[in-house]
Order: sequence, then structure tokens, then C-alpha cells
Amino acid sequence: MKPIRKLKKPQSSCSKFELEEIIGLTVRNANGFASSGFDSKFAYTAGCVAVLYDVDLGTQSHFVVSNRLPKPLACVAVSHDGSYIAAGESGKQSAVIVWSSASLASISELNGHRYGVACTAFSPDGKHLVSVGTPQDGYLCLWDWRSGTLIKKLKTCSPFSDVASVSFSADGKCILTAGKKHIKIWTVGLPVKSRAKTEAVSLTMHGKHVNLGHHKGCTFTDIASPVKINGNVADVNGGDFVLVYALTSSGVLCVLHGGLTITQSVNLMVEKGYALSTSQEFIACACNNGIVKLYTVGSLEYAGDLHYSDDKENKATFPDAIACHFSTSEKLVVVYRNQSLYVWNIHGKFQATKCCVLVSHSGCIWDIKNLSCENMHDPSLACVARGCTGGVSFATCSADGTIRLWDLALQSASTERKSTFAIGQHHVTTEPLDTLWLVGAGTFERESVVSGVITKGYRSMAVSSDGKHLAAGDSDGNLHIFNLYTSDYTCIQDVHVGEVLSLNFSVPVKKSINSVEDSESYYFLASSGRDKTIHLFDVNRNFHPIARIDDHSAAVSSVKLTGNGHKIISCGSDRSLIFHEVAGSDKDYNISDPHQQKASHGTIYDIAIDPTTETAVTVGQASGFKIVPIHQI
Repeated sequence: MKPIRKLKKPQSSCSKFELEEIIGLTVRNANGFASSGFDSKFAYTAGCVAVLYDVDLGTQSHFVVSNRLPKPLACVAVSHDGSYIAAGESGKQSAVIVWSSASLASISELNGHRYGVACTAFSPDGKHLVSVGTPQDGYLCLWDWRSGTLIKKLKTCSPFSDVASVSFSADGKCILTAGKKHIKIWTVGLPVKSRAKTEAVSLTMHGKHVNLGHHKGCTFTDIASPVKINGNVADVNGGDFVLVYALTSSGVLCVLHGGLTITQSVNLMVEKGYALSTSQEFIACACNNGIVKLYTVGSLEYAGDLHYSDDKENKATFPDAIACHFSTSEKLVVVYRNQSLYVWNIHGKFQATKCCVLVSHSGCIWDIKNLSCENMHDPSLACVARGCTGGVSFATCSADGTIRLWDLALQSASTERKSTFAIGQHHVTTEPLDTLWLVGAGTFERESVVSGVITKGYRSMAVSSDGKHLAAGDSDGNLHIFNLYTSDYTCIQDVHVGEVLSLNFSVPVKKSINSVEDSESYYFLASSGRDKTIHLFDVNRNFHPIARIDDHSAAVSSVKLTGNGHKIISCGSDRSLIFHEVAGSDKDYNISDPHQQKASHGTIYDIAIDPTTETAVTVGQASGFKIVPIHQI
């Protein structure tokens, strides 16, 4: 999934656009999510950007490589004092980049991994950084990150024992790695002084395997050593008693008491364990089916569960909790597999409430459309038109099988009533701000779950000019039509064989008694698909099918209606731009023979129409964009 980025234009016309807000995240496991542990901020990956989010203020800070083409980020870390953010890149010749969280400026770029960085962590005193490469890379690097010096580089794993998590011990004397069939403790020794003055001073590191006992053969997904917090300073001199917690993929929480042996464990009674985080009081374990289990530090006494949903009657499977972090001792942030993010207030044993929710898509976002409004709605309805007084509303559809409606104007803080909106047969409730609020552009988050029609994912959308109808085509060739005013839903199955690639509403003109032309305005919906066909529907007759057009010899990538619905323009992989005219009325419509124009070369991906000048602009595979007067087609 590629997150949605909201950009703001600077005052100077010569300046570049600046990144204002990102909707969505690309956290795949616990390594893509981090916090310092004692403030209201946490960091996560969002494509090529590392995002630092402040729960209390509801604001984002963004960190991205500016001196070269950025790469997707795979992991992120936050220093214990919260002053620095580090992120590891994926792909070949990847780097670990360190930024200042205050100035957002890049401090260091550390190049030591050839095939991607899997995980990274700061030392408790903030002086060092450790990074571990992917199984293809197989190296552990210890850095003096301020100077950019690689202190030590060691082979740490093979493709058969890859590292899933890395952390420093609370006292900073050891580096902990965990993964497939192993936990390993790397002792960081004192620098070895060379006899020759010209030779560099090196740091010694020795890796020892932990005795796993009856957990031998298990895969460990996360490892952590809780650091005692004294005020806002990490206390790394609190004695020799160092606790280490590790979580297996089968859901067993293990404890190492300062040695090389697992001394205690507890079975979480779950199918999968994905991540853990520790505060001064609790250990949180992110598990399958949206469950986060809490245990007390030291005694491992059960302290409660956090559930993705409060719906006790729904037996459906909820998205797995794949990452969690205590941003403070009282706030636990959880990321779920559907890329939603919940912030929980932990009040003590068996007491927790959701205080913040961030929502996004968990799959590729295929289409985004603005939602217009002409105030033709009931103000009491929780439709997207409620933001028409100043908000910017839009819809997104995704390969994850969901459609979401967004409004960039947040609800007023004085709003106290609940509002419910439904698409299809799935109802979503927006709670008052003092109980539950959706952050950023996620004020109106909706999913389309349609009984009896299971889709592999949505591929295209169109919105009528009055904001009343939203049409969506899925990957199976079905057409879904939602009335945003009344919540009515219509599904037209098997319209196309395969993906619905494009949808478009005509713009109806209000009828005038003195205008014959206006009285003949059509209100149509057109669809095109990978099956080389175009379908036309009459909106005023409950989307009754009018015609099927099959003049293209390859997939029809885009279709547009213009001229009050009288003209159809389409393009596709056959390099053709085809024009049709529509005539007739009521049930007797005639579609003209095609007028065809070939592109110079390459597939035409999309068309934009300027109705005032009757001009079409096309964008193609190899020919860039082309401006075509419609009357010349």
C-alpha cells in the first residue's frame, strides 16, 4: 500500500511543495514502529518517509532523504531521549539514516548493508546504533552514528537463522538478537588498543547463544530489555539485574534474568505472537485476531486483554495486532494488519480505553476521487456532504476490498452526538471527540462490506457531480453503486469479465423550458474493463443497462462522457482513442459507429476532458501527454 500524502503549497511560487500530512502507514512488523517510551510521540514507516506522530497534539513530523532518490523504509528506531530518529532502507545498497527530531535535518547516512536493513536500535545512552541486515545481507553493524563510523561488522545469521529483532540490553553492555531458532547475546567489550599508532582502535564483540531449553527450535519474533526511567533519563546504572523478554511466533513469552538461559515463560494461549513492548509496569504482547495481552513486569501476572473490537457476538476474524509500543507508561500504541492504529490509555490492571484511532488501507490504493456537494442533503445525515461548509472531502478504494470516505475538516470539539452512516450493510459509528476520535483525514472512515458479494478488491471509482452517487468497480467485474444520501446500495454483478478499469458519470444539465438542448441532456454512467468492452447505464432508471460497446481490440483503460452525455471517448492498450455519439431517448438509444484515432506509439492510460473547449488530453506509455480537439476525432 502506498500511503496518501497531503501536500501544502508554500507562499512563494518558486518554492517546492512541502509534505503536510500522510494518511496511512507501511508497518509490516514490529521493526517498522518505535517510540522512546516516555513521551507522547511514536514513529512509523510510511513508504519512503519516517513519520513521527504526537498523540497529544495530533500532529505529524516527516523525515525523508532529500539529497537523492529515497528508498522504501523497512524499519525505524527512536533514541531513548526522543531527540533522534533512525530508519533503515530496503533494497540493494541500503542505508540507515539518522535525523534530528527537532530540526528534521539529516544527521548521518550509514552505509553498511548491501541487501536491505531488517531492524535497527539505539543504545540506551544514545551514543551507538545497531543495525541488522536482511537474511540476504546477513550482517550486524555497530555504529558511532554521529561521526558515521562503522565500529564493528559481523556475520550474524544465515538464510536459515535470520534475525527478526534487535535491541540493546538495559545497561547497554550487550546487543540482543532474536529470530529463527535462536536468541543471541553479543557482548560489547572495551576497545582494543593497537601497537601501531597508525592502526585504528577496534571494539571487541562476542556472540553467545542462549540456552533455549524446551523452546529450542522456536522462532522468536521480538526481544526487548526494559530500561528503568528516572524522570526523563534512562537509568542504565540501576544494578546488574537485567531483564530480557522475548516472544515466540507461537505465542510464548520468555524471560532471561541476566544470563544465557530462559528462566521463566508463560503461554499466552494464542495462535500467533508478533511483537512485545515493556513499560515500568506492564509487558504488552501483540497477537493474532486483534488481541493484545498485558502482563505485569517481573511476576508475569496476567493483567488483561485489549481487543480490536468490542463486538462480542461477531465471530469473524479480526486483523492481527502486528506491532505495539508504549509511548509512555500509560499509553500503548498498537498497529494492526489492516494498517489501522489504535492508541490505548492503560489505567491499570484490566482497565484500558481507546483514546485515538488512525485508519488507512491495508492494500494498494487504486483510485481516489473528490466528493462534491450541492447542499442537497439532510444536515442530520452523517454523509460526506456534512463537510461542505469548508472541508475537503474525497473517497479512496483499495485492493483490500474497502472504500473509505474522508473529510479533511475535523469535527468541532463541541460535537457531542453520535452519528451513524452505512454503506451496503455495514454500519460505522463515529463517537464524540471526548470518547473516540479519528485523527487527520480519517474523520469519516467507511468500509463497504456487501452480503453475498465477496470482492477481491476495488479497482476504480466515479462520483456523480451532485455528490449523491458513488460507483465502484471491483477486480471481478462487478459494479457497486452507493447512494451517499440514503445509504441505498445496488450491485450489478458480472458487468465485465475481469477488472473494471474505469468509471465515469455524465454531468446532467438542469432542464429548461425554453431550451430544447437542455431537455435532451443525458444522465449516464459508463464503465470500461480489461475485457475490451464499455457498458452504458441510465442513472435515472436505477442504472438500467443501455448498451455494450466492444470496438476496442485490447483492455479499455479509460472512458469519459462529455457533451451532456451525448459523447463517449475511450482509450486503451490498443493505442486507440475512440469516439462514439449517443442519440435517442428513454428506452431507445442509438450508439454511433466508432471514430478512431491511433496514438503514435504506446498504451494510452487515461483521458481528461475540458468540456468548455471540447478538448481531450491523453497520457500514454511512451508518448507523454497529447492534446486532442474532440471534433477532430
